[in-house]
Amino acid sequence: MRPPFSFGQRLLFVLAGTLGSALIAVYFLTVRIRNTPGGWRLIRQGPRKGGVFAFWHAHQLSAVWHLRAIRGHILISASKDGEYIARIASTLGFRPIRGSSSRGGVSGLLELVRRVNEGAPVGITPDGPRGPRYSVHRGVLNIARRSGKPITPFAIGLSRYWELPSWDRFRIPKPFSRGVLCTGEPISVPRDADEAVLDRAAADLRASLLALEERADALARRER
Repeated sequence: MRPPFSFGQRLLFVLAGTLGSALIAVYFLTVRIRNTPGGWRLIRQGPRKGGVFAFWHAHQLSAVWHLRAIRGHILISASKDGEYIARIASTLGFRPIRGSSSRGGVSGLLELVRRVNEGAPVGITPDGPRGPRYSVHRGVLNIARRSGKPITPFAIGLSRYWELPSWDRFRIPKPFSRGVLCTGEPISVPRDADEAVLDRAAADLRASLLALEERADALARRER
């Protein structure tokens, strides 16, 4: 359940959504992110075919900006900090669903399943909202299992970026840096998956995301 907010807090949220998205738009005028062929299919087919898209928590800033045209649903914490992020994401064109893949996240995950079944694209960070870094929580696997849609992993590599001292080593691209979006092979989760199958799917997703990050970073560093 979303916590109650005062009038002053609600006003700050509105300002954060408007000003935050404007600042991001101006900032990203200096950053160029291109798509590999698989990345282009993600952009082109996302709004039409829906699906489950997974990426590391550290890649949120670049992903929210670069994939804004998809107008997908994303799971964002119901906390106060999450409210700021939700307002900015909403202003950029995303459709936030409040909750998490851990505490209090059941309703949010069920809503994402419903959206996927309606044909909408949904995005989720398997290691969010609190880590550990590069872990895969069961939320994304359960969305795929319940909806019958595979998980498409992707990563946005950057040629140069700042890394915050947070649990996820959150990435902020440096001005005039270059980025590359890479997608991996879809990972299916059977509806009757038991614990062993879920563990294998989690391991496959983690390995794919790690490899994609390494590949995308390497490609981005070659960009001119």
